[in-house]
Order: sequence, then C-alpha cells, then structure tokens
Amino acid sequence: MTVLQDGMTLYHGSYTEIPTVDLSKCKPGKDFGRGFYLTTSFEQAQNFVHLSIKKQINEGNLSEDETVGYVSVFKLNLTEDIKTHYFETADVEWLHFVAANRRRSLFPIVRQNYLSYDIIGGKIANDQTARTLQLYTSGGYGTPGSAEADRIAIMTLLPNRLQDQFCFRTEKAVHALHFMRSERYDIGDSGI
Repeated sequence: MTVLQDGMTLYHGSYTEIPTVDLSKCKPGKDFGRGFYLTTSFEQAQNFVHLSIKKQINEGNLSEDETVGYVSVFKLNLTEDIKTHYFETADVEWLHFVAANRRRSLFPIVRQNYLSYDIIGGKIANDQTARTLQLYTSGGYGTPGSAEADRIAIMTLLPNRLQDQFCFRTEKAVHALHFMRSERYDIGDSGI
C-alpha cells in the first residue's frame, strides 16, 4: 500500500475540472465514506474520466454527445496534524469498513471507529469488486460479518487487481491539496 508523503502528486478523474475541492458536493456511499477521492495512478484517474462521464449521462446531467473530461492534478502538502489511516490490503477490516460505508446499516461501530481520520487510503473497489461488495452487503454470501461471508468475499476480491485510493474527508485534508493543472480528455472515440 502506498503511504502518502509530503510533495506527492495525486490525480482525480472527472467529467469536469476541479481546481477547488468542495466537500459538500461529494456523495456519500463511497468505499471510504463521503470525501474527495484521489489516486497515485494517472492511468486509474484517466479511467475514472470515462466512468464519470458515463454516470453523468445516465443521470441526465450530460448529453450523450458530451465526451470531454479531465484529470485534475494536485500536489500534496502533508502536515503532521493531518490524521491518516491506511488499509494495507483488502482484508476483513477493509471489507467491513467499505461495507459500512456502502450500506449504513452494516457495521456502524466500524464506521464510527474511523470518524477521526482526515484521510483514509487503501485498495479501490473496481467494477468487478463492486459486484462482489453488493453481493456481500446484501447477504448473498451469508450474513455480512460472519466468518463464511467474509471468507468468500475476500477470496473473490483477492484475484482482482485493486489499485489505491485516498479519501480526503475533512476540510483540513482538502486544504493540504494544491491544484496544479487539469488535463483534458475527449473520450468520444472510445465509445460510451
């Protein structure tokens, strides 16, 4: 697991440029809760441009002929007063935290245990992982939190190539980001 360090470059892929982060616009129900998500992988951020545009089209916020998106690039000015937690791997602790954020009725104590962190980092749930987590949280593998359901979900998740993500959850964390630039991508030729 990559650990954030002062001076690192981080990326965010979206249908729009994001020179200023507004946490009030961040949606709940994401892997590590409500916050602004970044990655150390430029390629992963590029992939999110496509997903973000597709989602906005499906929600009726963009027309199908709008195919331009952006990777916003940030430099991290990490200070000692920013409290961070990193999930080293996709294990039971990670699984329960992601499940608690995706379905608020599950593991409320687990979610509560992480409220004091400004930034949480760990593996990202890609499209295949999202299906696994949906089955897990809905009881498809048994009762969420049972040893058997946990074992099946983690066994199913491990073959996936999960990349990193960092959720900047507080204003203090967001203020540690310095916007550098956005790179424009027209994904129209790739097909949505």
